[in-house]
Amino acid sequence: MKRKKTRLIGLTCASLLGSAALSQAAIIVSEDFSYADGGLNGQNGGTGFNGGWNASTNVTGGVSVGTAPSTRLFSTSFASSGTLWLSFDWAYSAKPTEGGSYGGITFYTGATTGGFTEGPSGTERFLIGNTWPGTGHDLWRMSGSGPTLELNYPSMKTAVARITLGAGATSIVELWVGAAGSPVDVSAAAMAAVTNADLAGVDGIRIGGGDFGSDNPQSFDNLLIGTTMADVDAIPEPSAVLLGGLGLLGLLRRRR
Repeated sequence: MKRKKTRLIGLTCASLLGSAALSQAAIIVSEDFSYADGGLNGQNGGTGFNGGWNASTNVTGGVSVGTAPSTRLFSTSFASSGTLWLSFDWAYSAKPTEGGSYGGITFYTGATTGGFTEGPSGTERFLIGNTWPGTGHDLWRMSGSGPTLELNYPSMKTAVARITLGAGATSIVELWVGAAGSPVDVSAAAMAAVTNADLAGVDGIRIGGGDFGSDNPQSFDNLLIGTTMADVDAIPEPSAVLLGGLGLLGLLRRRR
């Protein structure tokens, strides 16, 4: 499902989290897989990447689908301060195997093209989707967090994460998950949060993954990384916006 929102595209010469980029809304990475049906390998559309996809998966109906991961490098790396917003759509086709599956989106540092599909030849830093817990592979979670109550199969859902970057293992990642096709409400408390992520210097990603028990395909679509909530598929609950507006009106009346 392709999103139909008009967004401001950031300059490719800006760093992913430079102070100048933080002063205004800007999309710094985007990929909606709007390619003809066929292999994803070598496709180089989107924004904010260095080179094309390294993949053995396919594009079907504008969605990346397969039973193996795909990797790609960013044009520039994450800084050690500032805030990023991330959103993407992801799902398994059926319940994944407990203790033998992983998937979603994984961030790397020191990534190079490598010439293989299991992951960039760098250091794996953080995963959002299905990590390697003892149980709960059928629920969304992040590296170092507990599981959410959101199933990662069979229908695609939209994940939104707020990443507050810091040097070393001090980055904070908060996760919300909602139905695909509609902006995710991020006004409530995050479904999962991690306070010690090491994300400064991230320069590559892996999408998808593997299910070594049932070999269930994974679908991935609509990747966005921006500097504000408005850049991705996230909105505060409309009632919260209305309450804020009413409060402002009350303040103005009191001042009068």
